[in-house]
Amino acid sequence: MKINSMGMACLASLFATILNGQALAQPVWPTRPVRVITPQPPGSGIDLSCRFFAQKLSLIWNQPVVVENRPGADGVTGVGAFANAGNDHTLLCSFGGPITISPFTAQAKLPYDPAVDLKPISLIADFVQTFAVSKTTGITNLEGLKQKIRAESGKLNWSATQGLPAMLFGAFLRSNKLDMAYVPYAALGAALQDVGQGRIQAYATSYASLSPLLESGQATIVAVLNGERAPQLPNVPTAKELGMPELTVVSFCGYFAPKEFSSAQIQAIAADIAEAAKDPEFAEKFGKMGSVVRTSSPAEFAQVIAEQRATVEAILKATGGLKAP
Repeated sequence: MKINSMGMACLASLFATILNGQALAQPVWPTRPVRVITPQPPGSGIDLSCRFFAQKLSLIWNQPVVVENRPGADGVTGVGAFANAGNDHTLLCSFGGPITISPFTAQAKLPYDPAVDLKPISLIADFVQTFAVSKTTGITNLEGLKQKIRAESGKLNWSATQGLPAMLFGAFLRSNKLDMAYVPYAALGAALQDVGQGRIQAYATSYASLSPLLESGQATIVAVLNGERAPQLPNVPTAKELGMPELTVVSFCGYFAPKEFSSAQIQAIAADIAEAAKDPEFAEKFGKMGSVVRTSSPAEFAQVIAEQRATVEAILKATGGLKAP
């Protein structure tokens, strides 16, 4: 059978298309078990969030997904272990501290560059951050707290969990020209005990950390620092609603890929994470941990990181130093 010139051209075009498609096709990933490093200890909210998604991703990928805890140095240890793993089947599931705060506050050079070594894939959760007051104060809202601090300037005490909560409460005091004494704690339990007994009048921390005092009626939350009202606290206004948008944060937890991953690979994993988040049990599970399920595109996650980094930098510049508060 003879093929005319037009037919030859069509065949050539077809073969070229096939070959080009094969060249552009992404390799199937994962091809073996996946390790997920998290810089938090077992049982923490971050750890449980990572594990919920890891279980679903294991089903989607038909490969084991194993979470490995590498806590230490405010998250720096775990993120460093990930950045230097040299393994294309290792992911990171982290909170913001070692990515947006440690670059400004670490006393030594970090074993990673967040802008180079970590490629954002997707958010998985937004942890509810709050300002709370001891029930002994009789205060029920943020304006009442301001008035009490002004009336007893320099006589009241505050504390916070380190990182964003401490920075944000310090910024609240400075922006309103309020004077309170900061009391540091090495352990959450001791801080909560003093809040409950009224030795600490104001405390900034996550909703999950406060839950013992909330259940016993020893503390009242007067502001939520997330962008939207928390499902767990529908009647508590956000900082933005209270006229302080500069105190709004996404207290994120999310998945990251190694720097070698292509954009197509990262987009594919983000799509799988979004699929995993459709599990109807997730909302209840995350709600009990004091968080909200929140997924995103890689670009949206990168924007959240940039905004949190800018918030941290602005607060630290306002303090004139690199330590918080």
